[in-house]
Amino acid sequence: MAQTFLITLPDDLEQALNAQAERLNKSPEEVVLQVLSQQLTTSSQTNFIQQTDTDPLLGLIGSLSVDIPDLAENHDYYIGQALYQELRGVE
Repeated sequence: MAQTFLITLPDDLEQALNAQAERLNKSPEEVVLQVLSQQLTTSSQTNFIQQTDTDPLLGLIGSLSVDIPDLAENHDYYIGQALYQELRGVE
């Protein structure tokens, strides 16, 4: 369902919007919708990229090939077993 918004633009922004609309041969409303749509789409992609930038391990997802079929479900168990063996000096 479409939603109607009423916004007040400063004069300089209104002039820039009207100039852009004229250059694109579109209505100011169409330009606002296009810019808003691009911004929101880019914003969600940027959030994912920023999320992977802040967590370096996210970049590793899917990059490893192992012969342990339940590694994702039981990784804590396997890490615990490896630490236990390391602490006991077992190889």
